[in-house]
Amino acid sequence: MKTPRTLVALAMLFAASAPGLAQATDCSALAEWNSATAYNGGAQIQYNGNAYTANWWTRNHNPETHSDAYQEWRLVGACEGGNQQPQVSLSSPLDGATLSLNDSVIISADASDSDGTVSQVTFLLDGTTIGTDTSSPYSVTWTATVGAHSLSAIATDDQGRDSDTASVSVNVIDPNANSAPTVSLTNPTAQSQISAGDSVSLTADAADQDGNVTAVEFFVDDVAVGSSSQAPFAVNWQAVAGTHSFKAIATDNDGASTASNVVSLAVEAGQVGGGCTGVPAYSAGTSYATGDVVENVNHKYRCDIAGWCSSNAAWAYEPGVGQHWTDAWTDLGICAIAPELTITQPGDNSTLLAGEQISFSADATDGDGSVAQVEFFASGQSLGTDSSAPYAINWTVAGSGDVQLKAVATDDEGNNTEATVLVSVSTDPVVATLTAPTSGSQITLGNAISLEAEASALQGSISQVAFLVDGMQVAVDTSAPYSASYTPGALGDYSVTAVATDNAGNEASSTAASVRVINAPVGKKHKLIGYWHNFVNPAGCPIRLREISSAWDIIDIAFADNDRNSDGTVHFNLFQQDIHSSCPPMDPDLFKQDVAELQAQGKIIVLSLGGAEGTITLNTDSDEANFIASLTAIIDEWGFDGLDIDLESGSNLVHGSQIQARLPRALRQIEQNMGGDMYLTMAPEHPYVHGGMVAYSGIWGAYIPLIDELRDTLDLLHVQLYNNGGLMNPYESGAAAEGSVNMMVAHARMLIEGFELADGSQFAPLRDDQVAIGLPSGPSSANSGQAPTQNILDALDCLTILQNCGSIVPAYAYPDFGGVMTWSINWDQHDGYNFSGPVGDKLNSMNAQ
Repeated sequence: MKTPRTLVALAMLFAASAPGLAQATDCSALAEWNSATAYNGGAQIQYNGNAYTANWWTRNHNPETHSDAYQEWRLVGACEGGNQQPQVSLSSPLDGATLSLNDSVIISADASDSDGTVSQVTFLLDGTTIGTDTSSPYSVTWTATVGAHSLSAIATDDQGRDSDTASVSVNVIDPNANSAPTVSLTNPTAQSQISAGDSVSLTADAADQDGNVTAVEFFVDDVAVGSSSQAPFAVNWQAVAGTHSFKAIATDNDGASTASNVVSLAVEAGQVGGGCTGVPAYSAGTSYATGDVVENVNHKYRCDIAGWCSSNAAWAYEPGVGQHWTDAWTDLGICAIAPELTITQPGDNSTLLAGEQISFSADATDGDGSVAQVEFFASGQSLGTDSSAPYAINWTVAGSGDVQLKAVATDDEGNNTEATVLVSVSTDPVVATLTAPTSGSQITLGNAISLEAEASALQGSISQVAFLVDGMQVAVDTSAPYSASYTPGALGDYSVTAVATDNAGNEASSTAASVRVINAPVGKKHKLIGYWHNFVNPAGCPIRLREISSAWDIIDIAFADNDRNSDGTVHFNLFQQDIHSSCPPMDPDLFKQDVAELQAQGKIIVLSLGGAEGTITLNTDSDEANFIASLTAIIDEWGFDGLDIDLESGSNLVHGSQIQARLPRALRQIEQNMGGDMYLTMAPEHPYVHGGMVAYSGIWGAYIPLIDELRDTLDLLHVQLYNNGGLMNPYESGAAAEGSVNMMVAHARMLIEGFELADGSQFAPLRDDQVAIGLPSGPSSANSGQAPTQNILDALDCLTILQNCGSIVPAYAYPDFGGVMTWSINWDQHDGYNFSGPVGDKLNSMNAQ
């Protein structure tokens, strides 16, 4: 016999589970269901105003459509009425971070409200309000004071309800050690064009957070060429031909010094050498006869058509460069390839002990022959030669202070290449050299950075190497190789040094490296993606990145260029000139500055490969190696967050091609070279993806193997729904019309829910946050595919909340849908922000919910 208490419990259980009798439930503590999250049995969530409990493990099963008997979810009841509590989390500084006294600390928070908007975020220090922010991104700045502190944030929604308090603990220390200055070389840059005899202004920016910069010394090939004691820091240098390295070293009022980034640059000699000795350099407008031979871009060319060879239209007939040069000239081959040379040991800016014996070594190769010898020099005096690899000599360190070490490689044709490093020779008992990070490094908040150093003692042994950030010790290593891992606690600029101690207690500090910590480029949940074009078209001149609309979350830089020799190498050439326009050249330094500023705002900047006429070369192992090396270098130089793959009809990407086979592997290697933190997007035309339903050969579905190989690292797939007619799909007969709600919804549904390919195989679903819509921004930006603004807004509603749909409706809502991409930012600005305005506002309102 059951007790009354048991009967009551059974009655309550029946009432809670019986259809139509579910009780109102307090959902304030329940997270919203996320299709990408895996839930174990018993997990509780809310979705579309109802509370659900998982019956067993489930992922990507919509609770609303999977809560019948024997399905993954059980309906608990409708969420009780009333305003839902907003949510807030602190994104900077990190919990447990150690900060320095007087740091200008950016305290930032993410906040959202599921049934309204966030009206403000209040920031508190040890329980006392220090500021509020009423618009996203939410942040205030605090000047750090010594001690342990609690930093908190509280979000308030549009109905006055407060969130729970989000808090982190930080510790602020007054470092006893002097903080080294920061310095960056601003001129020349890797893109500067200098000729022998030019008077070049070498300039640098330098600052010192706890004192003042007393001098900035400038070096060319590690030889001091001048010093400046006050801002603006600059000296003049008379250019000489050859490849040179430039850097600056700043010293503060306490004697601490920091070396800048190193810029390598070739200075044109104005004359031809090597295999083209005696061959005149090409000059546009010169009268050439048939059979004349000239040199241009390190190649020899023979004139075939005198009239065209003599034209002053270099844009058309400059040999090897002009659009129609092959009509006028024949390429007779490369003039000469000088050997490539790198000093491998010791490192630049390292400190050596006088009297110790070291290996002075270099790597040397020659692309069109062999290396005959490498000669080594210290302070201009020859130390000896080595005629076989590995190229090295033993050197007993001599001198004191700064010493230039030089290696000269000579190939079998007599061509020479030089490489230099600057070392500091010390007679002190201990020396230390910081080998990582390098000055100018940029670190994402929350990521660990590797600290590495070399140290030696004149007598005795090294007992420890301590690593300091802004003068504060963050790690110690007691055995070589000396290294540690450090995670910065807040945004800003930092100075990193290494301090070595020997067994007698002697200490020595390394030269400092300046690094910058930036926001993690995560952007918003629903993103606005735009292409910025690096060329002139009817939309006008290229525009500075800092002048574009603030609505853009992801900015695709269009485009990288394939090397004209088709050897796999990729180039990025910032706009310099256009013979058809008077548009001013883009300044590389300002461009890099703009990239860094936008990234500091949380924007993501990626370099796009391809375009309507673009391609890449990936036919051989050599092509692949060149592709990886060149793109890694470009990303490192320009500070891009990653890559966008926009290979279209001119790219030769087809089923069975080498591009299709090699590209995923190459992209993974580039990501590894970046430290595993590459933002990857793709922008194929829809026949390359959805077209795989119609046919699975040629270009049809040719992107799908790339997507499958990279789906675990792919951040966004924004297929171009324009210039290719309507979209064939499994949900209606015929094709969904360009610009229609049905086309946008069908596109997303196929990618998020999966579809059958023409060969009978299945395209596996992507996460909803990996998929975005791709559209033209206005009437002139594409030949077809423009969508009425209301259709775009309706499609976003349909995809995320199943409202305002056409005849095609997703099987379930996609609450984390990636957003909208457009070609282009430039056209949008030309057209009065007709796209980024309304679409950006819509995405912002979705992000605020």
